[in-house]
Amino acid sequence: MNTGFTVRPFEDSVKIMRAANPEGALYSGVAEHHASELACSYEPLGVWSEAPPVSLISAQRITDEHATQLTGDPKALVAYSNFGGAIGTWNANGEGRWAASPGEWIVVDVELVQEQAEQSGLEGPGSYVDVVFALWRIQGGWASAIWSPADSEALAIIMGLARWPREGWSAVKVWYGE
Repeated sequence: MNTGFTVRPFEDSVKIMRAANPEGALYSGVAEHHASELACSYEPLGVWSEAPPVSLISAQRITDEHATQLTGDPKALVAYSNFGGAIGTWNANGEGRWAASPGEWIVVDVELVQEQAEQSGLEGPGSYVDVVFALWRIQGGWASAIWSPADSEALAIIMGLARWPREGWSAVKVWYGE
């Protein structure tokens, strides 16, 4: 898979995100995640979303060894990406697809269905969520994203990909839980 990938500082990803929405607010702070150092989102951080997912990027405090493992295992990435309110669901099963350049980046595009919704036909925010999970190398570390699949081309630019992957996708079933 040849998508072209550029490793750059996390601050550059934040600048690109800000430029994509110059009129809107860009919130920053610590995301609801155990390894988050700094997160940026177009929506307030730490607020349970009424329309998940909340698109955010976050610098991560993880080792290269752990990140390299995550870039080759979509199930491990989804399990790792416990950003709570940004996903807007819990205990959800998912089906989707993933693409990666192990050791550099991974994207997992899934539809999550909350187990309670599956069992009792519940509707509403968080019952059914289409979301992209991503992890990529940045200068000096790693960054992750929770993102709306509808805006995946913007995520590709933020990550340092030349474009959203068009080939090399594999099917995957995942479980997301808190």
